[in-house]
Amino acid sequence: MKSMKINKITKVMLLFFVPFSLPVFAEEAVDFNTDFLTDKGIENTDFTKFSYANYIQPGTHLLATDVNKQRVRNEEPILFFAPDYNAELSIPCITPEVYPILGLKSEWEKKVTWLTTNNTQCLDFRSVPNMNAVGDLYTGILNISIPQAFMEYQDPSWDPPSRWDDGIAGSFLDYNMSNRLIRYENNDKRTETGTNISGVMGINMGAWRFRSDWQASGGNLNSNDKSWRWNQLYIFRAIRSLGAKLTLGEQYLSSELFDSFRYLGASLESDNAMIPPRLQGYAPEIAGVARTNATVIVRQDGRIVYQNEVSPGPFRIQDVNTFGGGTLDVSIEEQDGSVQTFKVETSRLGTLTRPGQFLYKLVMGKPTKNEHDTEGPAFSLGSFSWGAANNTTIYGGLLASTEYQNIALGLGQDLAPFGVLSFNISASRAEMGSNFDDKTLSGTSYNVTYSKQFDQINSQITFAGYRFSQRDYLSMTQFLDGRYRGLHIDSGKELYTAIFGTAFPDYNINTYLNYSRQTYWNRPSTDNYSFTVSSYFDWANFKNLSINLSAYKVESSHNNDEGVYVSLGVPLERNDANISYSGSFNRHNTSNSVNYYERLNERSTYNLSAGTWDSDKVNLSGFYNYDGNLAKLTTSGTYTQNNQSALSMQLMGGITLTPEGGAFHRVTSMGNSRILVDTNNVEDIPIKTGLTPIETNRHGKAVLMGVQNYSRSHITIDINNLPENADAVQSSQYATLTEGAIGYRKFNVIEGEKVLAVITMADKKHPPFGASVYNKDKLEVGIISDDGFVYLSGVKAGETLDLAWNGETCQFQLPQVLENNLSNMLLLPCK
Repeated sequence: MKSMKINKITKVMLLFFVPFSLPVFAEEAVDFNTDFLTDKGIENTDFTKFSYANYIQPGTHLLATDVNKQRVRNEEPILFFAPDYNAELSIPCITPEVYPILGLKSEWEKKVTWLTTNNTQCLDFRSVPNMNAVGDLYTGILNISIPQAFMEYQDPSWDPPSRWDDGIAGSFLDYNMSNRLIRYENNDKRTETGTNISGVMGINMGAWRFRSDWQASGGNLNSNDKSWRWNQLYIFRAIRSLGAKLTLGEQYLSSELFDSFRYLGASLESDNAMIPPRLQGYAPEIAGVARTNATVIVRQDGRIVYQNEVSPGPFRIQDVNTFGGGTLDVSIEEQDGSVQTFKVETSRLGTLTRPGQFLYKLVMGKPTKNEHDTEGPAFSLGSFSWGAANNTTIYGGLLASTEYQNIALGLGQDLAPFGVLSFNISASRAEMGSNFDDKTLSGTSYNVTYSKQFDQINSQITFAGYRFSQRDYLSMTQFLDGRYRGLHIDSGKELYTAIFGTAFPDYNINTYLNYSRQTYWNRPSTDNYSFTVSSYFDWANFKNLSINLSAYKVESSHNNDEGVYVSLGVPLERNDANISYSGSFNRHNTSNSVNYYERLNERSTYNLSAGTWDSDKVNLSGFYNYDGNLAKLTTSGTYTQNNQSALSMQLMGGITLTPEGGAFHRVTSMGNSRILVDTNNVEDIPIKTGLTPIETNRHGKAVLMGVQNYSRSHITIDINNLPENADAVQSSQYATLTEGAIGYRKFNVIEGEKVLAVITMADKKHPPFGASVYNKDKLEVGIISDDGFVYLSGVKAGETLDLAWNGETCQFQLPQVLENNLSNMLLLPCK
């Protein structure tokens, strides 16, 4: 009896430890000496599956593919077969169609050899030294290991083009809606409302992306703009072999040299995002001060390119993604119904290009107006940026039609310790037609930009620029306004721009200055100034107090304003809460308030404030933000004594649909890439997305937004917060998506009960030690131990399970009701 007990324990130890003690990628079989196992029934022990690490029976199995621990292929049927050189092995078949995703250098295409099984070519792993492939049915992953020296260039957040994922077919609708309601407390007690909504509709088919940008507005507050507009209709795709993006349809010109305008046509341009990571592109920074809870809307040529709710006080916008250079119209729609407006005149910083690299842009089309009508002559554009030497870039371009031409040439220079300097000159010629007495206007424009970080004094000139344009120098937009629309041309003369910041670490002080001045040949100049100084400090028992002082001044022919905003914040110990004072002082009014902010949970925050407005009126306001699974909700309200009451709401969300399923979801950036996460029909599975997670819906689907194009994204299940009856066989995957893709990642998540059972065969014997139990999805849910004992996890009442060993199989069914699963031992016959 003692001998039998020892042998049972020995078997159980072998069962759980042998698979983990073998070399992970070994091909040599392991022979077990079973002489020390003296228990009866040793002949009923199956060690076949332990002879090779993670041995998988020949046949087709549903597995995902990882290369060097990075996901490169979703779950697909993979053939396992016994190669001619060793009939005891079972290896996966990597076909010539799948081979490119391995990421081997191109030189290996001529070196690798192929095996043949059932008329199918399969990669011979022996032809790549130290390359191994092991399948794991429990995790549902085929793990491939390749020496890094044989791989294409990679880094932690970038994959070579062979790994880029175009995603799956699907469609989506993203929206950003804001509503305002204002009740005026005057004699007529009138109420006004306003709605602004914008969004993107999209359809993906293979590498092609079909997109339509739209916006609408209505209500008393938007009486001059009650309309539905399709801003853009266009299609695009990545051209991997060229490292470029092809776009067809309605577009806004994006250029380092020429101001943006809208056109209908085709473009082919180098895409910096396809290059290994580095700082790419430029977006303008917009600064201002909101007097109340307000909506900031940024437009270009009437098109909304940015929209967001802000709290009272200074704001800085640094994430205007869709930008083509030129003039941006900024409006701050206050909750009291007033609107601040100003323009941001931007000049783009010449981008240095790596030595030997050549970037290009080719465009053909016709300018458009209003909705989708074209106007003016057809044009073509060609521009380039060439890394001519180690620190020198030469760039230039030509924009030409029968009636308008503009040629530009520039030089960018990295001055080593002295910063980056860029200079370009442009010359235009425009035939103005009858509106200008058939004159031909010609002129030149000179542009200098500079950027420098001063490490010694913790300062940085983020951007500094100067542009001078002659009176008769015209951009394409100015030419179209004058010749085809008969509009007065705003002829810019000089543009000064400076963005400067500095820090004083010893005193925890940061300062920021933004200045721009635009002068004109035919009207008064405009000036914008903003200055901010902030500090963190400790005082008495209070830690990390913050103080902020912001001042601004706007001078133009239609808007003159100046003011100061001050705030003091005191953090509290619980829930990221803080209490603060803020004061706003400008030409129009003076306000003071005391504010309380608190994070209720990982999804919700709120802010309450009370104070005075216009010196003597009581003002109460509140702000609430909720990051839901279905949408992001922001609401706010304001009451001002004897003046007005106002409510506003912003809702950002979308719906994504694919053949694999879909979901409603919140949106961070409209129209961008996304990943549909599938947790095998198990609901309420938390997916990590930074501070605020998302959870799968009742169909086991969730959409993950904020995915960066051509950069590796990490998708992770929060295993610490799984539902009680759910188990994630795998909790982490990767994806590198092309622009606009709908990625798809499926996780093997098992939902069900945990059961103890003893399995018997028809002849009253037990199945062999080491046999595997699989569910209908071919996932291993248990391994037979001594005398038919098995611990099953992730199973459901009434479910039929398969038992397999050494090429033989049988089935058994669980009872229709499972109670006290780990207390009662079930006796189950296998047929």
